[in-house]
Amino acid sequence: MFKVYFQTLTLCFILILSNGSEAKQNLLLQCLAKEEEALFKKTKQDALFRLNQEFVNELASSNDISIKSHFLNDICQSKTYSPSVGLLRLLMLKEHDIFDLSLSDVDPQLRPFKMGYIYEFQKQVPRIFISYISALQLEMSTPNCLEKRIPELKGLSESLKHLEMETTTKALMANKNKIEAIFVKLQAIKAIKKSCYEEMMLKKRRKKK
Repeated sequence: MFKVYFQTLTLCFILILSNGSEAKQNLLLQCLAKEEEALFKKTKQDALFRLNQEFVNELASSNDISIKSHFLNDICQSKTYSPSVGLLRLLMLKEHDIFDLSLSDVDPQLRPFKMGYIYEFQKQVPRIFISYISALQLEMSTPNCLEKRIPELKGLSESLKHLEMETTTKALMANKNKIEAIFVKLQAIKAIKKSCYEEMMLKKRRKKK
């Protein structure tokens, strides 16, 4: 794991520093790499760390794709969400709109390929979202704890089974109000974890009586 981490981090900084003219395009990757370093120091591969790794690996493979500047600021300067969660939230809410689809800094011959990459990447977002939620639930002390505190998550486990179906993916992405409500409530993830732990301890005490 230690070796893989530094391979990924080194790749990020090579991409960031290899060409000064590409600095603007690499700001998102640089932001995620900085988050990756901070998360790694905690030595715990939690749901956020795995989400970060997924985005770093995806974006490192196509580092000349730009995010619109105001979305970039929302992701990297937010005091509400970490960069990875902020990116996931905007990909769920705004979808392709967060990208600079003019691809003005990309070789014209490569633009069709880059556009194809963006659309293929966006198709992976529902899977990434559900994987992140599932990983968070595994960190909870009791089953279904997350669903109890965030009712909007009910049914997502069933969606996971059918995510390969286009209709399921569209339905998941269509309800923007529901998606926003989930992310707003995820801001209190530490309090939710604490509440789940207290619930588990209460059940154990009751069993002893």
